[in-house]
Amino acid sequence: MATTALVTGANGFIGSHLVEYLQDRGDLPYAMVRKTSNTDNLAERNVDYRYASVGDIDSLVSAMADVEVVYHVAGITAAFDEATLQAVNAQGTANVLEAARRASPGPRRVVVVSSLEAAGESHPEVARAEHHRPTPFTWYGKSKLGGEKAAWEAAQQGGLEIVIVRPPLVYGPRDQDVLQMIQSANWRIVARPGFSDTWMSAIHPHDLVRGIVLAAEKGRPLPSHAEDHVLGGGGDDNNIAAKEPSDPRGEGIYFFSDGGQHTIASFGHEAARALGKKAITVPTPRAMAWTAAIATELSGRLRGQAPALNRDKVKASFSTGWWCDSARAQADLGYAPEMSLEQGLVQTVRWLRDHNVL
Repeated sequence: MATTALVTGANGFIGSHLVEYLQDRGDLPYAMVRKTSNTDNLAERNVDYRYASVGDIDSLVSAMADVEVVYHVAGITAAFDEATLQAVNAQGTANVLEAARRASPGPRRVVVVSSLEAAGESHPEVARAEHHRPTPFTWYGKSKLGGEKAAWEAAQQGGLEIVIVRPPLVYGPRDQDVLQMIQSANWRIVARPGFSDTWMSAIHPHDLVRGIVLAAEKGRPLPSHAEDHVLGGGGDDNNIAAKEPSDPRGEGIYFFSDGGQHTIASFGHEAARALGKKAITVPTPRAMAWTAAIATELSGRLRGQAPALNRDKVKASFSTGWWCDSARAQADLGYAPEMSLEQGLVQTVRWLRDHNVL
């Protein structure tokens, strides 16, 4: 039977792919956007829109009428100040959950799409897993953890099933953030932060949206009254590997990835191969990256648009790694990645060329 769903941030990169996937599998998704939103990403689809803002609870309640599942994807990845990120990513999530509680008849389950950055960097030799205590250090990561904490508090009240999804780096058609790395590879340059590599995970929307829907269908929700849960103050340091995927301290949270271990350099060179080119690796000292970020921020302020490259992103790039373990998703949900990095970048480059982006 078709499921009626609301996708917040439906016009965005991940949200638009999710709407398409839900339609293709026979579900009935409503695309939640603001009346001023650019909906070009959904222009080729016949979409039912519901207009609301994550800052307006009353509008959210109306948008959730007669909806079974809410996929909360709306959010921002960059801003000129931390307060703006917190207002959208943390308070916005709290508002979505409060609206889900008020709506009648309303949703039975909410899937909150968070980020690996909410968990914090990985240990050089141990992939981030759900039982690890969150230690975000970027503005963005802290704001996404704020959204997770709002989900945890809502779960303690009962009456609503809430599942959290933490994607790593997401690349693919319509993306604007990782696009800069692909454009750099097109110029035969792979910029590597610093002079050594660290592990990172990646995922294409093809696999991510499948994982998000699996989390809605089969995911174990956040527990209530579990004092040792990672969102309640429990968990291990990030250097302790999971003894079993189903560690209860991470219940209700799922990482997804393509299953590979990558580096920023290997990602860039794979992008160059997809472009049919050979690139050189150029180490980027922290001071140089910091200076470039300040310059793009100043330019962004003049244009009134927060740039994708900023000091927060530089902090994230000079980390011990962004590598995650999707064993829990495989065990609980039957998740298995279908799109390798090589396949995903070939498909992405084809789309970029078809749409005259490259």
